[in-house]
Amino acid sequence: MEQMRMLAFKDEKFTQKHDPEKLTLGINPESLKYDRGIVYRKDKQLGSTNGSNTFESYEPEKLSFNFTVDTTGVVENTKDTDQAYTKVKELEDLLYTYNEEGHRPSYIIIAYGEMLFKGQLASMKIDYTLLNNEGIPLRATVELSFSGFRCSEEDKKKYSKLSPDMSRLIVIKENDTLANLCHLIYGNSRLVAQVAKFNNLNGFREIPVGTELLFPPLKKS
Repeated sequence: MEQMRMLAFKDEKFTQKHDPEKLTLGINPESLKYDRGIVYRKDKQLGSTNGSNTFESYEPEKLSFNFTVDTTGVVENTKDTDQAYTKVKELEDLLYTYNEEGHRPSYIIIAYGEMLFKGQLASMKIDYTLLNNEGIPLRATVELSFSGFRCSEEDKKKYSKLSPDMSRLIVIKENDTLANLCHLIYGNSRLVAQVAKFNNLNGFREIPVGTELLFPPLKKS
C-alpha cells in the first residue's frame, strides 16, 4: 500500500531540497479535508442593504488531516528504540522548524495516491495518547493543516489575470508604475486616471511599494 510522503524545499519554486528531504508516514490518514474559497469585494452604497460583489481573488487552498504515530511495535519496520517524541521531532524539523537559508519554514509537497499538494504548514497539533511506565510516549495523534502555495509564475499559468473583464487586486512592487500595469491589464496606459480615482489616490506617479490597488473592469477606449 502506498504511504503518504512529505517533501520539503527551501525555495518557493520547489527546486532546492531541504535536508532531510522527505518523510514517509508509517500510518496513512484515514481521511483528508480539502477546502477552497473565493474572496469578493463588497461595494455597498449608503442606505443600501445589498451591494455588488466583485471578484478579487481565490483564497489559498487548504488541506488538513490527522494521522497516528505509533512506536508500540504494531507498525511494520518499527524499531525497539523508536519513540513517539523522536518521530514527532522529525516531522517538526521537516515542516515547522525555521530554515536559515530560506529565512522561513520549508515549502512542502504532499504526495498521496493521485493527490499532489503544494503548500506550507499552517498549524500542527500533537496529542500524546499512550505512555509507558517511565512516562515515555509510545503513540501520538498528529493534526496538520496546510495552506496552499504557488509561486507567481505558477499562479499566472493557472489563473490568467490579464483579462480586462476581471477585477484584480495587485500589490505594488519595486519598479511598478500605474501606467505599465494599466498597459499590461487593459492594453491602454491612459486609463491611469480612472484607476487612480477608483482607488482614491491623490496622484499616480509615486505609489509606495506594498500599496494594494484594485483594478476594476474598464474598457480599452
